[in-house]
Amino acid sequence: MKRPDQHATDKKGQALLIAFFAEIGWEVIPMPSGSDYGRDFEIEVFREQKTTGITFSVQLKSSENPAYSATGKFLSVPLEVPNARYLAIELEMPSILIQADVSRQKLYWSAPQTDPELLKTLTTRQDTQSCTVRVPTANELPATQVAMLDTVTGLLTVLATRKLAQTTTREFVSATTASPEGARIRNEMRDKLEALDMMEAQALTASGDFDAARGAIQAVINSPASSRESKFFALLVEEKNERLSLNEADRFGQKHADVILETAAKLRTLTRKGPPALKFYSLLAQAAADFYSLAREDWGLYQNWKAHASTGDLWWRAELRVKRAESRNRIGRKLDQFLRLVRLSAKTPYQSALPLAFLRIVDGGATFINRLELEGYDKAAASIRNSIFQVCKLAAHISTLYSMDNERARAAVSTALLSRDRSAECVTWAQSEAGQIAEKASREWALETISGQPDSLGDNIPDDEPVPVAMEQQIYRNMANALGYDLADVNNPFSEMVRIGIDDFDPTRVLQDCEHMFLTLGRQGHTIFHSLLAEQLQLPTMGPKVFHCTLYKYTRVGMSLDETYEQFKRDYCDKCPDRSPREVGWQYTHKWQLGQNALNKEFMDGPRSPTYDRKPLGPAPSIPMPEGTCAACGLAFDDSPAWWCGSCQTWFCERSECVEKHEEHPFPG
Repeated sequence: MKRPDQHATDKKGQALLIAFFAEIGWEVIPMPSGSDYGRDFEIEVFREQKTTGITFSVQLKSSENPAYSATGKFLSVPLEVPNARYLAIELEMPSILIQADVSRQKLYWSAPQTDPELLKTLTTRQDTQSCTVRVPTANELPATQVAMLDTVTGLLTVLATRKLAQTTTREFVSATTASPEGARIRNEMRDKLEALDMMEAQALTASGDFDAARGAIQAVINSPASSRESKFFALLVEEKNERLSLNEADRFGQKHADVILETAAKLRTLTRKGPPALKFYSLLAQAAADFYSLAREDWGLYQNWKAHASTGDLWWRAELRVKRAESRNRIGRKLDQFLRLVRLSAKTPYQSALPLAFLRIVDGGATFINRLELEGYDKAAASIRNSIFQVCKLAAHISTLYSMDNERARAAVSTALLSRDRSAECVTWAQSEAGQIAEKASREWALETISGQPDSLGDNIPDDEPVPVAMEQQIYRNMANALGYDLADVNNPFSEMVRIGIDDFDPTRVLQDCEHMFLTLGRQGHTIFHSLLAEQLQLPTMGPKVFHCTLYKYTRVGMSLDETYEQFKRDYCDKCPDRSPREVGWQYTHKWQLGQNALNKEFMDGPRSPTYDRKPLGPAPSIPMPEGTCAACGLAFDDSPAWWCGSCQTWFCERSECVEKHEEHPFPG
């Protein structure tokens, strides 16, 4: 009798499978013929010749010519529906489908119990007699045996969860009440449900629904029944939500730093009495947050130093030199404290909980290293980079030991932030480390993020590219904070002056209301304090701002852009039939302002004192004025530029004595 060809093919496939599992030391138990749908073998996992207690079922499909896709990315394996339903839904232990290509001596695997397409087919197409499973060619054995074991262990949780969901409430309550561990089970169930809530909150954050995420987060944080571990996780999710909710101007500004500091303080309070793993995490988080705050203060002092480099203010430069030296010393001490905590915690049994805590030092480290390099302190920058690099490598090593691919990916990405030089050792190490991550999604995310970092770090930015106005505002905030001005303190008049000056540096919000609006800066502030603060910060908008209507020549002057515009708008714009808002999305730039200055020369030198409630009597005459004379000196303008005072309702020349003479508006129109 001739043996069927498929029988011979099956034998070859079985030989391949048995040889593979024998090579890695796992036990292969053949199932009796016809015992179950799709249970050809049961595999018991061994490690160092000791059983792990993990077992799973295998259905083996063998073929001389399996159906590869046109792209070669998967093989199509046909299954009868009862067989597929048993493997994917009914079987209560992990199951793996293996396709053997006996002609090429290759084995490929897939997990039917977590195959979304197969589960959808089995759920929605009840009358189907057969179905097809796609087995990825990327899942080739033995190269992906670790990934297959990870999938099997993950299936244990999936199946347990599925079984729990199928259990009726009555059965669950009865079993839990009868168990001596009923209280522990209830608490652990609550923790797991709250963890799911936090995953949902993260999804809401990713979608941009920050308010909904806050509601879910606060429900856990404020619940008296939530465990300390659940609250800890919720605080970390809250930090991420609040950081991402900040607008572009604040995302890397003081509010960003405030979120980090507040989170660290909350974590310290929560874990004051343990548990030890979370306590170590919170100590590291606090030290890293303090370090980041100090690095930002140092950056603000550096920006102030740059602003005064050519002002000739020798006293202030000397004062800044002292402040910067003190700042560097505090940064050094805080970094040493963090490194001591890393060394101490790495020797404890809690190291698996700490990789992400180690990586919190990178934000401040990258800021400080960047500042040192900008000033030419390359050796100091290299020393600090190396110290933080070793911390990142330790985080990656611990993540690898415990198969934490997400944490390992974060370690690689964080390491690459330590240098703007894409050929630096830390960057090349990060690229290599990311490429070795087992989980595909984490590996691809890390590699893609690292490859995109050069643009975000500014390596390819042209030297003549203008600094965005929002970034300039943030620089001024850094400078103000470094000088001790708390911009959030509404009771401090000096902080309020500085805050208004910085806010008014970008007049987009008012100029966008009408294309006839033009803005100039007044010469003097109301008090000597405005002048001193403006000198300290080199901030031009600390003084008065002058609104002009280029169409009807109205003016209004005040210290606060918003308050002054509200008056101007109420008196003129709200009644104006020619009001013409700028196009949606219009944004103020310094280049635009310079162009407008050239077009509106008549307004550039006056009026220079507040006009307050005095209203002009009518529109100005057109320019040029070939026969006009200056109202102050009586001389003809000739070819010299003339400017119009909206309060005096007349024209003046640019001679300094005429500018001074008209200041009290003695020339009513």
